[in-house]
Amino acid sequence: MEEKSHGAGKGTMLAALLTAVFVVIVGIDAYHKTKKQPGPPSTYNAASGGYKALYLWLRSLGVPAERWERPLAELSQKAAVLLMISPRLGPGPHELKALETWVRGGGSLVLISNPWNAFAKHFGFEMKTRSLDPRKQPHEEILFSQPGPYVRGQRTIQSKTHFSADSGRPDAIVHAKDAFGNLIVAVEEGRGRVILIADPSLFTNLHLREGDHARLALEALLSHLGEGALLIDEYHHGYGRATSVASYLHQSGAVPSILQMLFLFLLLWAAEGRRFGPPRPLRTETARSSMEYVQAVAHLFQRVKARRLALEGVLRWFDAEARRLLLERDPAFQKEMAKAKKQVLLETMTDRDLVSVVRKLYGALAGARRNASGGQPARGG
Repeated sequence: MEEKSHGAGKGTMLAALLTAVFVVIVGIDAYHKTKKQPGPPSTYNAASGGYKALYLWLRSLGVPAERWERPLAELSQKAAVLLMISPRLGPGPHELKALETWVRGGGSLVLISNPWNAFAKHFGFEMKTRSLDPRKQPHEEILFSQPGPYVRGQRTIQSKTHFSADSGRPDAIVHAKDAFGNLIVAVEEGRGRVILIADPSLFTNLHLREGDHARLALEALLSHLGEGALLIDEYHHGYGRATSVASYLHQSGAVPSILQMLFLFLLLWAAEGRRFGPPRPLRTETARSSMEYVQAVAHLFQRVKARRLALEGVLRWFDAEARRLLLERDPAFQKEMAKAKKQVLLETMTDRDLVSVVRKLYGALAGARRNASGGQPARGG
């Protein structure tokens, strides 16, 4: 049984050690990958692909910019401009209808869109890829198709690549385009408007200071701000919404690591219960009698001829037993104890003398117990 429990303990320690090493390796790998990745297009993200620099810059200019972390159904007309940056999550129930109502009431929606944007699609926009002539190089300067409030004058835009923002609506106005296609397209909705910017990288932390990107951001965001507030949508990046644990793990990118840990645990669990060899019989332990100890001690005393030492030990036991039974004042017992103590002082005591003294002490103790119980045989105390 001891060998089995010891083996199980070693297996458990090995499994715990391997799991700890695996978790550390996965954590280090995830940390380095996170540092290299641009991160989500959020104003909370300070990495290269985030928009924190834009948010802090607008706040430093005195622009009433706020992060919006609630459903779009709660939008009010106090907000003049809503900026949605490549939403990672789709619209919730009734959000598209509420957003359209808010725009028609006079709000300005600025969409910095990726190719799969349900909000842009709702307002009639499409993102298409246009092939470039390999003999021509993309120009850094915007080619204007029609002047407007969002691009005032000649601007230098260093766009690497982007999808072209197209719309089948006849009232759509292309305010700017470059070699990759339409860059800024606007449509009117009631008393409001929707402005689509096709390149999400222009206003990121990495590219905001390049060319005239910052000036373009101010012209697009402040043209219709007036006395209202500028809201930057963070709700559709996962902030402010109640999500389940499974949804959080899915968004965090930890699912592959968790699956690997689960596979390792199952592998160790299967190996722990597998026998790699013939069965070994359980080790049986035989119970020993207490008389073995007595015989061993007696044999030891006999070999070293420590009769006086043995008698001293016996006398201590008789004295303690008599005190326990309240028989230490019995005259006969006291007499035998006195004789035995004299025997301890004799150098010529033999084994026969030792046995005789012990027998007399047992007899005296038994007689004292009978006398204490009124002449009846005493029961064990």
